[in-house]
Amino acid sequence: MINFDEFSELDKIGTRECKTWRDDILSRHSGIAKYLMKAYRRTTTARGYVAANKQLIALSKSLILENTGLKLDSDIDSLGDRCKAMARKTERVLHRTYHSRGQQYALNAVRQIVEDTSIKFPLDEKHTEDEMLAAFARVIEPDWWRSQLKPLQWRKMEDFIRRLGFVNKHDQIYISDFSLRRRMLQKNQNQKLMARIEVDNQEGVVLSLAEIAEHSPSNPIVRRAELMVRMRGFEDFATNSTDNYQGVFFTLTCPSKFHATLSSGKPNPNYQGATVAEAQAHLNTVWKRTRAAYKRKQLTPFGMRVVEPHHDGTPHWHLLFFFPEDQVEQASNIFSHYALEVDGDERGASEHRLKVVTIDPEKGSATGYIAKYIAKNIDGHQVDFDHYGYDAIQSAIRIEAWASIHNIRQFQQIGGASITVWRELRRLAEYETDKKLLKKLIEAADEGDWASYNELMGGMICPRNQRPIRPMLLERKETNRYGEAVKVIKGLLFGSRPMITRPFEWITRLQPKTTKKIAEDGVGYGAALSTAPPG
Repeated sequence: MINFDEFSELDKIGTRECKTWRDDILSRHSGIAKYLMKAYRRTTTARGYVAANKQLIALSKSLILENTGLKLDSDIDSLGDRCKAMARKTERVLHRTYHSRGQQYALNAVRQIVEDTSIKFPLDEKHTEDEMLAAFARVIEPDWWRSQLKPLQWRKMEDFIRRLGFVNKHDQIYISDFSLRRRMLQKNQNQKLMARIEVDNQEGVVLSLAEIAEHSPSNPIVRRAELMVRMRGFEDFATNSTDNYQGVFFTLTCPSKFHATLSSGKPNPNYQGATVAEAQAHLNTVWKRTRAAYKRKQLTPFGMRVVEPHHDGTPHWHLLFFFPEDQVEQASNIFSHYALEVDGDERGASEHRLKVVTIDPEKGSATGYIAKYIAKNIDGHQVDFDHYGYDAIQSAIRIEAWASIHNIRQFQQIGGASITVWRELRRLAEYETDKKLLKKLIEAADEGDWASYNELMGGMICPRNQRPIRPMLLERKETNRYGEAVKVIKGLLFGSRPMITRPFEWITRLQPKTTKKIAEDGVGYGAALSTAPPG
């Protein structure tokens, strides 16, 4: 229910008809009515109630997800109903056109339906007939539509609230309360589902997905520990190398036009409506151009990238790299050049767009320097307060929701050997072998020695096809629900020698539960059964 008492002064704005009309719109968007009412009041104060009415009309229209009839603030049940409707519509068109006009015409017709909703059609331009049939199987499935529409709906809803200026350090930092509640509810439902899905193998071992997740990188504690081990390994490798490596910490930010609000919490007059995804794409472009220039100049950094939000949700990057000492100045100049390519002459750009800090080992380690950035973006471990003075643990919860809703990859290794091979080697601690290199690699992985592991794998800068070990992928016996072959990691290839690290076939089962109870939990039975088993 909407608490109109909080905004009772709006009753005095405009005519009686205005109030009736306004209340009707707000009641149709009760979940975000407070944002709409605040925006209405703000616009009325600045430009009068007629302008506020026009704005409310425009905002109401933009709350519809294009060509789906779904509202951005619709609940999970409404989303499910809409996905069923879209699947039925696509199936009707597919059957009608396939039999009357042929395969290619049917493909064009269903592609148009999907792409009209801003969703990418699940088929490349160059494709086989089997791939096309798999795409047809997807677009007539409600579960596929749900997997596509829900992230789009959530992301656009958060972009809507951010564009209105309500995501900032004085109001709702990093992400709106509305989207945070959505994410927390989703995580709670996922935890319940994982506790009820079990996998078993030929030896009778039975585990729940919740138990498996507890020991995987999806657990924040495991994830943070692994990142710190890798970062420490990078630093140890650099310290022990004869190449005189220097640690450099870069902070890359977006031009002003990507930021919705100022540090004061007021709307940014330079903001041009860019979404978080568009801001992240800009940063990616800067890095791609920088990386290409590094390759041309034969500059060879390795290290870690961390992505985190500004107070208004605009992403910025921290990159801790190690360069040979004689490459640092040139590398910094190249990075600065591309960071300033867009609006490089705007006020403050030269000071803030790219900050460069050379790590001084006498003042502290490079790993210690980045540790707080890793921790505050995962769980706030041993960090009292974030950059804006808020409790780090609570901020980490909001940052995780921000990354999830905007599909942001928070951490990325630059250079170094495969983390997949590293994880699989740790399964081979008991593997019998007389190969000295393999034995040393297993010991390095088992002891968490990332520096030695990388040295044995050919160093930090080494093409994948020249490394001694690579993942071994094999096709499962069963195809997926769309008739496609699925490859899974089964072990490693040491040269041409296969080594099985995952000998068992795991079968996924949902614990008995009534369909009604599953529906109450907000999880579709089909989605539960399609959950991938471990390995």
